[in-house]
Amino acid sequence: MAQQANDIKKPTRTRVQEKDKKTDDKKKTEDKKKAENKDNKKDSKNTSKKDEKPATQQVTNKPAAQQTPSKPAEPAKPVEKPAQTQPANDTTAKPAEPPKPKPRNKVNTDVTQFDGIDISKHQGTINWEELKRNPSIKYVYIKATEGSDYVDPKYRENIRNARRHGFKVGSYHFLTNKSSAKAQFQNFVRNVNRDEQDLLPIIDVEVCRQWSSQQLRDSIKVFADLLEEYYGCKPMIYTSEKFFSKHLGRAFADYPLFIAKYSNSQPNIGYKWILWQFTDCGYFKAVKGNFGEVDLSRFNKGCTMRDILYNPTKAKPKSSVRDAVDHKEKPSQINMKEEKTKPAPADSKKQQEEAKKKAEREKKAKDRNKKIAEDEAKKKAEAEKKEREKAERLKKEKARQQAREDAAKKEADAKAKRKAEAQKARQQKAQSSSNKPKKTASFSQNNNSKLSQSQRNDSIRNAQQQGRKTNKSSADND
Repeated sequence: MAQQANDIKKPTRTRVQEKDKKTDDKKKTEDKKKAENKDNKKDSKNTSKKDEKPATQQVTNKPAAQQTPSKPAEPAKPVEKPAQTQPANDTTAKPAEPPKPKPRNKVNTDVTQFDGIDISKHQGTINWEELKRNPSIKYVYIKATEGSDYVDPKYRENIRNARRHGFKVGSYHFLTNKSSAKAQFQNFVRNVNRDEQDLLPIIDVEVCRQWSSQQLRDSIKVFADLLEEYYGCKPMIYTSEKFFSKHLGRAFADYPLFIAKYSNSQPNIGYKWILWQFTDCGYFKAVKGNFGEVDLSRFNKGCTMRDILYNPTKAKPKSSVRDAVDHKEKPSQINMKEEKTKPAPADSKKQQEEAKKKAEREKKAKDRNKKIAEDEAKKKAEAEKKEREKAERLKKEKARQQAREDAAKKEADAKAKRKAEAQKARQQKAQSSSNKPKKTASFSQNNNSKLSQSQRNDSIRNAQQQGRKTNKSSADND
C-alpha cells in the first residue's frame, strides 16, 4: 500500500514543480503590477496566500501514507490574475479610500455678502478665534446626526467651541431611508441638548433613492411632527430648489425653508423661504479641512435672525415624547429589520397610520359637511328667489285682473247707460207722436207701468189707431 502510494505521489510532485515554474514567472509579472496598483490591499493579501500554497506543498514533501486519507492532496491550481494589487510589504488590509476632490474656485468671504455658515466633520479642525474675526457670520449650523445611529464625530467639539466664541448655533439631522423616522428622531434628541440650541433644528433632506415622493413626504412629516412636539416649534426644512419642487412642494410650504441653489439668481420655488445656501466653496483660512471651503448662506429679503431663533424656555414637550427619549442611553444601533421585530415601533407606526386615517376621515367629513351646507344655502337662496319671482308674477296678474274687471265694469255701465238713453228716446218719440188725450195717455202710461214692454207697445199702437179713427169721424162730421 505504501509503495502504491509513493508511485502515485511521484507524478503529483512533478506536476507541482511544473506549476511552481509557471507560478514563478507569473509572480514576477504580478510584482510589477503590484507596484503600480495600490488600491485594493485585501485582494493583494488573498493573492499572496494563493501564491504560497503550492510552494508549501513542495517543501513539505510528506509521504502519501502520512497524509490524511479524508483529504487527499489536490493538484496546484493556476494563480488567478488579480484586478488590483498592492506591494507585498503592506500587511494591513483596509478599504480603499476615495480620492480627495481637487480644490475649486473659492469664494472670498472677506468681500462676499453672507449671513451664516454650516459645518460638519469635513471642515476638520477650525480655528474659532480667527473665524470670530469675520463680522459677517451671524449664525453657525452644525451637523449632529444621520440616520438612526450615526453621530458626527466633530459635533460636540464644534458646538462647544462655537458657543464659547459667541456664535448663535443650531443643529441639523441628515435624513436617510435606511431606518424609520422615529428611530432617527430618537438618535437626534439623544445627542442634541435642547438647551444648547439658539436656532431652529433643521431636517436635511437630500436623498430619495428607493423611496417614492409620497413615502419621503410621510417620513419627513413624522420626523417634523416629533420635533415640533419636542421643541414646541416647527423645524426648518433644508433641501435644494429642484428637490423641493420635485418631491416636497405644497406639503411643506408652511414650514421654515432653507433652500440650496448654487447660482447668482435666488431660489424660485413658489413659496416663501428664509435662508438661501448660494455656494459650498466659501473660503476661510481658519478652516483646515475640505480645502478651507464652507457652505455660505444668506437671508431672504425681509427675513432676519428673529425668523430662525429658538427659545428653549418656551418649549413644552409632551410627556409621550419626553418618555420616549433617554439622554443617558447610548445611541442605539437600530436598523429596519430590528425595528420590525419590536412591537413598540410597529404599534407606534400603526397608531400613526390610524391617526393619519382618522385625520383624513375628519377632513373628508368636514369638507363633505361644508359642501352640504353650501348646497343647502344655495338651494335656499334659489327657493327664496323663486318665491320672490312668484309673488311678483301674482301681483302683476292680480293687477291685470283688476284692470280687466274695472274695464268690464266700465263697459257694462256705459252699455247700460246707452240702453237707458235709447229707451228714453223711444219713449219720448212715442209720446210726441201720440195725440191721445191726457186721460187716455195717462191711462196708457199707468197701464204701461203694469204691463210688459210688448204689451205696452200693443197698447200704444191701439191708442194710435183709435186716435186716427176719431179724427177721421170728426172730419166726416164736419
